[in-house]
Amino acid sequence: MTDDARTTPRAGRAALLGRRIGYYVPSAIAIVVMIAIWHFAVQWGDIKQYVLPAPGDTLAALFDSKYRWWPNFLTTLTAVAGAFVISAILGVLLGVVVVWHRLLEQTVMPLLVLFNTLPKVALAPLFVLWLGYGVVPNMLIAVTVSFFPMVINTATGLSNVDQDLVDLVRSLKGTRKQIFMKIRLPNALPYVFAGLKLNATLSVIGAIVGEFVASESGLGALIIIGGVTLDTPAIFASLCIISAMGLAIYGLVVIAERILMPWEVEADRN
Repeated sequence: MTDDARTTPRAGRAALLGRRIGYYVPSAIAIVVMIAIWHFAVQWGDIKQYVLPAPGDTLAALFDSKYRWWPNFLTTLTAVAGAFVISAILGVLLGVVVVWHRLLEQTVMPLLVLFNTLPKVALAPLFVLWLGYGVVPNMLIAVTVSFFPMVINTATGLSNVDQDLVDLVRSLKGTRKQIFMKIRLPNALPYVFAGLKLNATLSVIGAIVGEFVASESGLGALIIIGGVTLDTPAIFASLCIISAMGLAIYGLVVIAERILMPWEVEADRN
């Protein structure tokens, strides 16, 4: 093997790494600029801390042990992770149900739409009444917020297939199960991952909404306490952790997508 042959794959990997890093550079610059504007706006505008804390005050709150960040973070993370997993499984299963037979679609989909139109904050007191305070009601509230996009994306992916290909497999005596496993399911994967990306953010939102109503601990509870005591740095610190949590879960979904759908990665490269 020549030196050129050995260096070409390395050069390709280096170029790919460079493109990936370059992809996130604008976002990093935007965040730095936003923090700088935030800092100078507080300093030059002489804004009171209880109205808008400086970035340094928010950072100091993150290292203040009185807020018990780690236990509260774990409480919220448990609710978010549980809601994400339950929503993903429930959404995919319901998506399969509504596509599997026309009668099921006509029966189940209107009920799902009706349930999704209900204000989730109004449902929260019912979960508290039925289940009491704790992680479980928060998790279920988050599920009610995040599962519907999974259903719609899964059902769309399973339905939006090449009908000529389906007819060809049927003409070759292919069963409904074979059509589902070999055609519909692979076609639905991009839609499923799109739903998972929505699920990653909506699960966080739903868990925090639940903690606003039905929790004595967690980052949402800290925000409520901070609002009552005018502890704005703690509120901003909680929001920073919540945002980081959502980004981390979203990033894990993206990594899983690249692993399970490498052909999509190749298409992006080209």
